[in-house]
Amino acid sequence: MIGMTVALFAILLVAGMSSYCFKMDFIWWNSLTKPAFVLPSAFWSSFVVVSYLSGILSITRLVEHKHIFPSMIFFAFLGTFCILFVFAFFTLKNLLLAFVFMTFALAFAYVLFIRFLTKDVTLALMFSPILLFDIYAFVSTLAIIMAN
Repeated sequence: MIGMTVALFAILLVAGMSSYCFKMDFIWWNSLTKPAFVLPSAFWSSFVVVSYLSGILSITRLVEHKHIFPSMIFFAFLGTFCILFVFAFFTLKNLLLAFVFMTFALAFAYVLFIRFLTKDVTLALMFSPILLFDIYAFVSTLAIIMAN
């Protein structure tokens, strides 16, 4: 129960801060040239929800098995860079800064995935939607930068 509480608090904190930083300007968004693989908003939202659920499961397992340090520090950095990405992309509308933040988020997700893969394959599988989401966001942001 403690693991689930910690996980829900951490994910809700990231989700809340991301929502606070999310200022969607549809005129600006629609003016951007986007590659064909950029998901419509309904699919994007579903992908985000699956990533949050993956985070909850992963953090719960970490706390349950008492593998908190240093994984939770990497999770904290990952969450921080995800929030900064949302802020830079959607509020500041600074694509290059958003790409830098997403690069760091992807790096922390990769480090966590490799760490989990070497210690607990089930945990790595639970975490994989986050890694896939960050890869997708990284590639999408890069493609949007290159097209604009």
